[in-house]
Amino acid sequence: MRLDGQVGFDDIDDEYKRFVDKFKPKKTTDDCYTPENIYAAVLNWTVGEYGVDPEKILRPFYPGGDYIRAEYPPGYTVVDNPPFSILSEIVTVYMRAKIPFLLFAPHLTCMNIAAGRTDMTRLICDGRVTYANGAQVNTDFVTNLDPRYVVRTVPKLRDAIMAADKANTAAKSLPVYKYPPELVTAADIGFLPRYGVEFNLPKDEAIFVRTLETMKAEGRQIFGGVT
Repeated sequence: MRLDGQVGFDDIDDEYKRFVDKFKPKKTTDDCYTPENIYAAVLNWTVGEYGVDPEKILRPFYPGGDYIRAEYPPGYTVVDNPPFSILSEIVTVYMRAKIPFLLFAPHLTCMNIAAGRTDMTRLICDGRVTYANGAQVNTDFVTNLDPRYVVRTVPKLRDAIMAADKANTAAKSLPVYKYPPELVTAADIGFLPRYGVEFNLPKDEAIFVRTLETMKAEGRQIFGGVT
């Protein structure tokens, strides 16, 4: 099944719109990858909670993708992180087409997504997710897989997401280096002008240093360089 109609002039307009959209500022998680362990935590919870087939999962949202023209075979479920800026539109389209879904949603505006609809469920998780662009967004979910509730809190899903996010941020933490006192960085002397202190380093007494010996093995450099 496809969500679009026949090919025509609208396709040309859509192509131009996608070209223009490339130059617009990115919003929240738009065009941004979700860390794989975060997605795996969400998918595992969804499979266990709602009994969806893990072999029949669709992810139509990716940079440059077009969810309207994606294929939606019968029996498949969309579990994905869509652009938050058009999430209400996506939910409305999926509900109209009766496509099963569980979608990431921003926590602060989750209740306003497709406002007024009581035929879908807001899964309140408030789990922090650090996306590929570095944005940290407290995340909920919206779904039409649950016939019972309009709103649910899901502490087990939150725990799984937070554990995955903690693993990601711990892996990305940078080592802390202690510089020798004879090295001068902008951060070291940046406070001096605030207190009226003049500092002058003669040219014939300085060399520029790009990295320390302890950094070379890791392929790292001093941010901004030192003198």
